Amino acid sequence: MRVLTILAAAIALMAAAPAARAADWRDQGARSLIITYQVAPADRPAFRAAVRRSTLPRLDGLRSAGELTSYHVLMSRYVDSAGWDMMAILNFRSAEDLAHWRSIETMAPAGLDPQASRLVRGIASAPADPARTGASRSASGEAPVYLVVPYDYLVSTDDYLTYVDGYLLPQVNGWMDAGALGAYGVYLARYYPGRPWSSMLLLEYRGDAGLARRDAVVKAVRASLAASPEWKKIADNKSTVRVEKLAVVADELLPEPAPRLVHKGRRDTPGARSEPGRGRPYLHTP
Repeated sequence: MRVLTILAAAIALMAAAPAARAADWRDQGARSLIITYQVAPADRPAFRAAVRRSTLPRLDGLRSAGELTSYHVLMSRYVDSAGWDMMAILNFRSAEDLAHWRSIETMAPAGLDPQASRLVRGIASAPADPARTGASRSASGEAPVYLVVPYDYLVSTDDYLTYVDGYLLPQVNGWMDAGALGAYGVYLARYYPGRPWSSMLLLEYRGDAGLARRDAVVKAVRASLAASPEWKKIADNKSTVRVEKLAVVADELLPEPAPRLVHKGRRDTPGARSEPGRGRPYLHTP
């Protein structure tokens, strides 16, 4: 019943103003930048270390200065020549702040220092917009695991967002209700012809246990939604709307933990690990 309630709300929203919502962000410049990096398998450890040493502090500095509202740096969990090794998701305060990224590019292409740049075999940068986002109200103590699913959509942007609102969002909301998923974001690329993707779905699972439940939860939610003729009609025609591409499982790349200070005669108590400035980029972008 909860899933059908979500579906009813999605259908009402879809009927009310999908075109108006889409036009809001298309009337402005892009406010997000998604960068993917490829490196040789043997260079992954050195690349990871270089990014931790220079790129993460640079991004946190931009967040502290107010240019970035949030960011994520994800490292693919498995080596796969058909996918990327690292993805940076940068959410800027405004289109003007994204335009200012060009000053970073002049001295640190794609946000990398020279040591990291020398290890890269390929980079793709896509200005984008977080078209739809959502998060569970209940917190999870587990480190999230990300599943990044790119698509090419075959219809107009307005029609694609109608599909997202009517078919996809009822599912991801059901996955969050089931406790497997913590958050999600749908990004749409600007200037997408010729790019590897035009739409990207970011799924933040509640740890490895949440990801392990994916297939069972997807099956159960879809079975419930299939009782709705509206949802079933969209599901039966989804192949005419988008083409799903290679999904990547990834983990957050965090700074190295600071050394702990042990005082003589007193047992050191580890503090909570700090994750400055990250948050959820596709959840808190204004």
